[in-house]
Amino acid sequence: MSDNKKMNYYEILEIPVNASFFEIRHAYKEALSVYGEDSLSTYSLFSEGERENLLRKIEEAFHTLVDEKKRSEYNHHLVENGVIDPTELSREEKQKSIPIFLAHNSIDKNMFFKKVKKKVEESSIRELTREIMETALISGQDLKRLRQAIGIELDDIFEVARISISILKAIENNEFQNLPSLIYLRNFLKSYAEILHLDPEKVADSYIINISLLQK
Repeated sequence: MSDNKKMNYYEILEIPVNASFFEIRHAYKEALSVYGEDSLSTYSLFSEGERENLLRKIEEAFHTLVDEKKRSEYNHHLVENGVIDPTELSREEKQKSIPIFLAHNSIDKNMFFKKVKKKVEESSIRELTREIMETALISGQDLKRLRQAIGIELDDIFEVARISISILKAIENNEFQNLPSLIYLRNFLKSYAEILHLDPEKVADSYIINISLLQK
């Protein structure tokens, strides 16, 4: 997440300005999971004060955007200050179904890791893993290819590592413009690599070099 002091509430929750109630609620829950104290992917990135400030901003964003009157006043303020395009507000909201993992209990992490471990021991997966680790520059497509071969969904990774779906998609699609700052990205990559049974340091270093070259 970029400097939250300069971000509006939609940017903090990583949602469009015409987001539906369900999108706002989902983004709020996801943000709390990613930046909460029990998050494996961000626990070492913030001081206690920084985390409290960030979580306070997330709470402010959520409670403003789910209140119709407060949201309308906030949107008016953003439009007046040229922060958002008023035409964005007039677009028809796309109602999205609630993701399955929000309607059920969290996945059994022990069972999940056992399933992944068993899968990566298959010869075809071992060969793909070897191929990726021997690649000079690892890309998001490489990670996605292995994830899909193992049979892991992005929702599964979110549940285990608390990395937001939007960030996971940006990583896999090499969308450097949508990636978080380097310190966060490195931690996310290492968590993702560990789930796939890849060398976390090599994956993080190689991916970041690759992204840097793509930006030139």
